[in-house]
Amino acid sequence: MAATVTKRNVRTKSATKPAASRAAATRVTMTPRSVALAGIGAGASAIERAQSEAVRVYSTIIKQADTLRTMTGDAADKLAAKTGMFVREGKKIQNKAALTAQAQANDAAKEVKAFAKKSQKVLKQNVAKSIDAAVANAKEGVTRLEHVFETRVARTLNTFGVPSAKNIRELQTRMADLQKALNQLNSRGVRA
Repeated sequence: MAATVTKRNVRTKSATKPAASRAAATRVTMTPRSVALAGIGAGASAIERAQSEAVRVYSTIIKQADTLRTMTGDAADKLAAKTGMFVREGKKIQNKAALTAQAQANDAAKEVKAFAKKSQKVLKQNVAKSIDAAVANAKEGVTRLEHVFETRVARTLNTFGVPSAKNIRELQTRMADLQKALNQLNSRGVRA
């Protein structure tokens, strides 16, 4: 709906109205040019108001952004401080855990060493007993072997007529007795 503005002259009865009214009537005269200028003026005024409102809003946004930036920086600093604290606490916990693990490992190593020492002692005793038993068995075996060997050698020598050690001892004993008897006879003066 477009309204067209036409040139209009508002006329009033000049006879009945005073001169001030006539001046007002002439001012009210509206021409398309005056309507366009009035629209442009109103638009310019609206633009000025919009621009000043935009500047005010932009200033507010800048202030809020600065406040937000400050708050964000403060929060980041606090977060960094807390993160640093958490890192330090984490390191403390890690060091504590490492020390505890090391202590447990040392305790386990001591237990293993003690067990090994005890086992070694028992093992040495068992080995010593086994060696002693083996040596005793070997000595007994060697003794039996010597006895068997001596018996067989004596039998073989006896077969060839060679006197045994027992026979030789008996002969030595008899010779010693005979020597005594001979010595006694010599001391009496008997000569054979």
